Amino acid sequence: MANAQVEKLKALGLRHGEKAVVGLSAALCLLFLVFAVIKPTIPLTPEEVASAAKAADANLNRRQDSDDILKRLEDEGIKNPGFEKVVDAQAKQALDANAFKVARPWVTPEPGAGLIRDTPVLVAVTDLTAYPGRGGFAIMPLDDEGKRIAEDPAEAKKEDTATTARRRRKRRRSAMGGMSSGGMSGAMMMSGMMGGMMGGPPPDSPEAKKEMERKARELQRKLAGKAGAETGKEKKKDESEDATQEGPFKEETKGFRWVAITGVLDHKKMRDNYLAALKSSAAQPNYKQLNVERQSRGRDGSWSDWEEVDIAKNHAISYNLPEEEEELTPDDVRIDALVDPLPFLKAGYLEKVHVVSLVPKEKREIPKAPAGGMMGSGMMGSGMMGSGMMGGAAGPEEFTNFQKTEADKIMVRSLDFTVEPDTTYRFRVQVVVFNPNYNREDVSPGVDTKAVELKGPWSEPTEPVTMPADVTVYAMGKAPAGQGARRNDMVQFQITRWNPKDGVTVVRQLDYGLGQIVGEPKTTQIPTSEGTGAKSSTIDYNSRQILIDETGGNQPVSQLGAVGAPLDVPAVSLLVRPDGSVVVRNEANDRPDPVRKDMAESYAREVKESTKRRENSQGSGYGAMMGGMMGSGMMGSGGRR
Repeated sequence: MANAQVEKLKALGLRHGEKAVVGLSAALCLLFLVFAVIKPTIPLTPEEVASAAKAADANLNRRQDSDDILKRLEDEGIKNPGFEKVVDAQAKQALDANAFKVARPWVTPEPGAGLIRDTPVLVAVTDLTAYPGRGGFAIMPLDDEGKRIAEDPAEAKKEDTATTARRRRKRRRSAMGGMSSGGMSGAMMMSGMMGGMMGGPPPDSPEAKKEMERKARELQRKLAGKAGAETGKEKKKDESEDATQEGPFKEETKGFRWVAITGVLDHKKMRDNYLAALKSSAAQPNYKQLNVERQSRGRDGSWSDWEEVDIAKNHAISYNLPEEEEELTPDDVRIDALVDPLPFLKAGYLEKVHVVSLVPKEKREIPKAPAGGMMGSGMMGSGMMGSGMMGGAAGPEEFTNFQKTEADKIMVRSLDFTVEPDTTYRFRVQVVVFNPNYNREDVSPGVDTKAVELKGPWSEPTEPVTMPADVTVYAMGKAPAGQGARRNDMVQFQITRWNPKDGVTVVRQLDYGLGQIVGEPKTTQIPTSEGTGAKSSTIDYNSRQILIDETGGNQPVSQLGAVGAPLDVPAVSLLVRPDGSVVVRNEANDRPDPVRKDMAESYAREVKESTKRRENSQGSGYGAMMGGMMGSGMMGSGGRR
C-alpha cells in the first residue's frame, strides 16, 4: 500500500507544479531585465578606435635596423642553425616516399553506409567442363634454378610477321589482340581477306555448302559449354607494350598432354557481395589464382581421394610460352590470374578451350559467303576499314591497383599438363582471392584480418574425362567378309598413335582377327606446320594387345524367330594387354566417341593443310570464318557490328 504522505505530495505536484514553473520563469526574466537596465555601457568612442588603429598601423610599418634585429636575436640566445649544411646533407640522402605513406588508404564513406567491414561471400565456378588434348608446341626450358636459359642473339632464328605478332601478343596478355578490340589478330584478318579475295566455288554450289558445314563443325569443336546471353560491350584495353625486353631465350618444341578445364564465374554476384561486405561501390575481388583438384578412376571403377593439381609444374609450362594462341573470348571476360594462356600448337589443334557462352556471336557462327563478289559490298566503308575496326587506345587504391572488369560473367580456364595416358579423371576448381581485410582494424568482430588470402567454395566435379593412351585402339565394326574370304572374324580397328617427342598424332584403320596383335608398322603421311607438305614415314602402330574374342556384324534375324534382312550388330572385341588384363572395345561406344572423332578429323585436316604455313591453332576454319565475316559485310562505314 502506498505511503499517504507521498500520495499527498504527488497530488500537490500535479495540481500546482505547472504554476510554480511558470512563476519561477517569470521571476528570472524580470531579474535579467533589471540587470540589463542598471549595468553601465562600455566607455568607448569612435575617436578612440581610430587612434588605436593608426597606432597599430604605424607599428607594423616601422622599419627596424638589421643590426638591432641581430642584437635582439643574440640577446635571446638564438644562434645560426647552419641551414646550408642541413640542406647539403639532405641532398646527398634522397628521401623515401614509402616512409611518409599512410598506414591505411583513405576511406570515403558512402551516403547511408557504415565503415564496419565484413568478409565478402565468395561464389563457386559453374558450367565446369574438362576435355583432353595433345599436341606439340615450343617452350622456353628452365635451368636447375628455375630460370630461362639465355640464347646467343646471333643464333636466334629470324621470325616471320605472323610469329612476331604472336610473340607480341604473349608479352601483353591483357591487351587487345592485333587489329580489333574483340581480339582478332592482324594475321587472321589478312588470312580472312585473302580467303575472300581468292576465287573458289560459287557460294550456292554444293561444294561451298559442304565446306561451310565443315568449318562450322571445326569451330564448334573449339567451344566448351552452351551458348548464353551476350556479355555486353567489350572493354577497351591499353595497347601499350611492356617496357621490359625479354630474351632471347632458348626454345625447344616437344609434345605435351593436357586436360583443358573451363568454367564460368558469376563476377557480378562477386561484386555485389564485395559491395555488401566492404561498403564501397569501387570494391572488386582481387583474384589470386584458381586452385584445381582431381580424382583418378581405378580399374575397379572406384575414385581416388581428391588431390591437388601441381600449379607450379603447370605454370612452368604455361608461363614460359614464347608464342600464345589467339583468344575467341573478349578481353573483359578474362582475368589473367584465372585463365591459363593457350600455347600456339605446331602439331594438333586446340579443342574445347573457350566457353561458348562468352564468345561473341559473330565468332561462334560461320557466316554465309556473299554471292557474286570478291569481298562483299559491306567490307569496305569510308577508307580501307571502318573507323570502328581499331580499338581505342576511381576509388581507394586497394580497389584499383589490380586487374578488374565490369563483365557479369567471366571465364576460368586451367590446363593440366601433369595428366597420365590411359587414365580417367574428374576435376573441380576453387577461386582464391586476396583478403581485402588483411591487417585492417575497421572490421566487424570475428572477421579474419590475418589471412592473406580467402578461398571460395569448390565447384561441382566435371564429368569423367579420359586421356587416351599414346597408342589407342578403337573398334569400328566387323570387316566385310566377301566371297572367298579366308576368315570371318576380322575386326576393323582405328588406331591412333601420338608421338611425345613432337606431339604429332597419326591415325590408321587396319583389320585384325583372333589371335593377332593389333597394330603393326605402316607407312603413314606425317603432317607438318611449316608449309612443306606432308611427309611419308613408317610408324609403328603396335598396341601390344591381342584380339582374343569378337562378336557383332551381320546377324540373321532367324535367331530371333523373325524373317527379313540381317541385323547389323555393333562389333564388340576383347583384347588382352601385356599385363594380362582384358579390355573391351565396343563399336557402339568407340564410333561416336568425340575424342576419337576429333583426333581422326584433326589428323586429316593437318595432312591437308601441310602445304600451308600454320598461322593459328584453331585450324583453317577459323581464319576462313574471319574472311567470311568480312566478306558478308561485318565491317561497315561506321565500324564494327
